[in-house]
Formats: sequence, structure tokens, C-alpha cells
Amino acid sequence: MHLNVIVYNKTQNFIGQTIQINISAMDTIKILKEKIMEKTDIPIGIQDITFGVQSLDDVSTIKHYHIEDGYTVYSTPTYVEIPQQPSL
Repeated sequence: MHLNVIVYNKTQNFIGQTIQINISAMDTIKILKEKIMEKTDIPIGIQDITFGVQSLDDVSTIKHYHIEDGYTVYSTPTYVEIPQQPSL
């Protein structure tokens, strides 16, 4: 199956870009994060994956959340991104 992942991570220059990930329904969310990292260089430790309004747990499977082929999930940072402030 393939998923659409909308990636938000300003420090890695991903501001709402959609990437395609091929994955099995029995793969875990952690495996999904690893596949996102392969395409974006965003470390898995700072990715928060959401589907609908639910944040997804690393050890649960894609199937557990009833995510099907062609569905869209979101990858957002686990921290608040603060824009660079000019030095005074």
C-alpha cells in the first residue's frame, strides 16, 4: 500500500510537502517514521505522526489505526519551531 505523508518541519525545509511512502499494513508507526526519515532526513525521534486528530504510537501497526491504501497522515515536529531572531 502507499500512504501520502504531509510533512511539516521548517528546519528541514519541509513546509506542507506531500511525499509518498510504500508500506505494509502490518508495519509499525516506527517503521513509517524510518521510511519518512529515508526521504526527508528528519530523525524519527522528532517526528509526531497523526491521523485525523490522533497522535500515533510507535509500536502500533498501520492496520491497528485502520489506515488504508491512499490515506493521508501528517508528520509534524515534536517540538515548537521558533524562527531565527535577528541579533541586536
